[in-house]
Amino acid sequence: MELGAVELRQRKLRADLSATTASQVNAIRRTLLSDVPKLAIEDVEFHLGPIRDEASGKDYDSSTSMFDEAIALRLGLLPVPTDLGQYRRKSECTCKGEGCVHCQVMYSIDKKGPCTVYARDLLPLGDPTLATLEPEVPIVRLGARQALLAYATAVLGTAREHAKWQVAQAVGFYPKAEVKISKRPGCTESCLKRLAETSPSGLLEWSGGKLTYTGGDDPEKALLLVGSQRLCEHGSLEVKLDETHFQIRFETDGSLSAREAFRYALKDLKRRFEELREAVQALP
Repeated sequence: MELGAVELRQRKLRADLSATTASQVNAIRRTLLSDVPKLAIEDVEFHLGPIRDEASGKDYDSSTSMFDEAIALRLGLLPVPTDLGQYRRKSECTCKGEGCVHCQVMYSIDKKGPCTVYARDLLPLGDPTLATLEPEVPIVRLGARQALLAYATAVLGTAREHAKWQVAQAVGFYPKAEVKISKRPGCTESCLKRLAETSPSGLLEWSGGKLTYTGGDDPEKALLLVGSQRLCEHGSLEVKLDETHFQIRFETDGSLSAREAFRYALKDLKRRFEELREAVQALP
């Protein structure tokens, strides 16, 4: 397999994979979706009972317009910056799951109404760089005399356990496609004009008595014309798919960069195949 980056941004990657098969690329897609770990809030402890504001001397109710479980779910879905070199799963930590700086991150939230509680109000205890990456996401609306006081714990997990640990979004792949246009015997100008008029996104253009393709080298656009081939029974339009050459693209929620997520997926996939090979070799 040969790999090349077509588009690489902080949260987005599009890569070119050649000398491979659809099953191999699909294995990478599934690993990106399910097996790349990240930090996400797992436990939330809400304060129960009255909450006193020391500055004003007022007492507030520890209640909101939403159930605590719904607030906890919203907090869990917030993207948290993750350093996979620093954090490990609780089950693999030297603290034996008791919780330490190497396997969990603590947050606090303390807001009194009337106001809207936003993700930016969730404050990390210690390292400020661990603040959530989407600070303007609204969490809950507090009325007068309502307050929210809670402590949250983020731990490593994968999307196999819950969607809140899913790093990669909109993961897809498609084969490289080449559009060929050649007027075949029996094909009329009206047939070619119909192809241009019905082509999706105006990818075919009729001009100067000639049908041309306007999609450039983008394989996603070329794939849109696969169905258009049937409109010309003479085969003047042909879309050839290369089943050994693919492009894969995805975005992340920001907890990991696109490069980090892709590198981890490839390393994890290699590790699992090596384990499978060793297990097969060990068979009697």
